[in-house]
Amino acid sequence: MAAGVNAARIPMQVSRGCIVVSIQVDLSEAVLAQFRTDLLELLQRSGAEAVILDVSGIAIMDLQEFQALRDTMSMAALMGARTIFSGFQAGVVSSLVELEAPISDIQAALNLDTAFELLAPEPDAEDDTPEDGDAEDGDSAEPEAPAEVAVPEAWRGH
Repeated sequence: MAAGVNAARIPMQVSRGCIVVSIQVDLSEAVLAQFRTDLLELLQRSGAEAVILDVSGIAIMDLQEFQALRDTMSMAALMGARTIFSGFQAGVVSSLVELEAPISDIQAALNLDTAFELLAPEPDAEDDTPEDGDAEDGDSAEPEAPAEVAVPEAWRGH
């Protein structure tokens, strides 16, 4: 039966330990069901720590489509992934608020760059430790090098 399914697939890729999903197709029940299956299987296989759902390609979204996407992201969160919606268009946001969609517990970002910034590790906790190390001995160079390597260049300067 799966071989006869003609539902469009939503493209996904793993980048920097995060599954990035970009919706560029019309959403139907079949597409949303296939997306849920594909995402959860990829999350389990890849061990990714986060999912960014880029919805910038969606100009119109009804409450049922939003709820299906929200439910899928909740499932990913239950599997241990941080979840971020990215790129909501102004008209979609306006419609969802007017329809009283449940949005209070959703983490969202303006665009993909901002979403990746939200996932970047906080350097504050590590900054205190090397300063203490400097006062006692010269070991501060070792902790600083991994902190610089852990933050990809694409996340800097935005």
